[in-house]
Amino acid sequence: MKFLYQLLIFGVVMLVSVPSTQAQIFKKLKNKIEKEAEKAVDKQLNKNSKNNGIIEDNSSNNSNRIQIEKSNAFMPGDSLVYTTNFNHLPTGSMSKQWKTTGSGSIVKISRFPGKWLNMSERTSYKLKRTINYPDRFTVEFDLIVAAEKVDDLSSLYFGFSKDNSLSRWISSNNNIWYTELQYMNDNDFVVSSRVRDLYRSGNFDLAIYANQKMHVAIAVDGDRVQVYLDDTKIADSELFRGQKFKHFFISSPLQSDNGASVLFGNFRINTYSNSFGILN
Repeated sequence: MKFLYQLLIFGVVMLVSVPSTQAQIFKKLKNKIEKEAEKAVDKQLNKNSKNNGIIEDNSSNNSNRIQIEKSNAFMPGDSLVYTTNFNHLPTGSMSKQWKTTGSGSIVKISRFPGKWLNMSERTSYKLKRTINYPDRFTVEFDLIVAAEKVDDLSSLYFGFSKDNSLSRWISSNNNIWYTELQYMNDNDFVVSSRVRDLYRSGNFDLAIYANQKMHVAIAVDGDRVQVYLDDTKIADSELFRGQKFKHFFISSPLQSDNGASVLFGNFRINTYSNSFGILN
């Protein structure tokens, strides 16, 4: 607004100092500047009135809104229960630690070190060994989508079933609870518990994981389960409902296009040696 006043004064000075042939031009300029100045003054007065006469200091971006500090960090167990390492296996073979409804092969890939299980289409995997899970434990593993884009794949599932039998592909049926990554939709996921009659969906950017690694983490304290995709917690609910017998499973997508596939690796189960790991 100060600039408008200065411009108005300049216009008046110019008006009295130029020949009469240009007086009409500067007169129009003077009228326009006066109108703009009036609008600026009215706007400021209206703003002051709405704020009960208190002029806001716009020199600071500080807000009076309450700031919420989020703390969703995954806390892994500190004592190893079980781990799978594919590095000692020959490429092209299938790990003897896992049973499957179809097939899979150990492979090396560019960009990421170690060896990975290249999961076949529409295939479920479970550990051959029965794990006696403690009341509090964590499960961690990595996923890599090898594809031009993630929506070349349908959904991937992981979770826990009631027994360790494996006769057919496991998806949303025949389990205690599952998490579904809906790659074909680019940014959708589902967490559902059959024993709790619970179904929750949400959004997570899956599109960015084409040819990238995603770390998946699960923290369990009794019936309560937290699920993390990288550093983002997507679930924090009671999913087991007293189920004592539980067996981890992972199922590759039902369908894939353009040669897309999912790689699985760095699987480990940990527990907590003290109460430090109890979920809050």
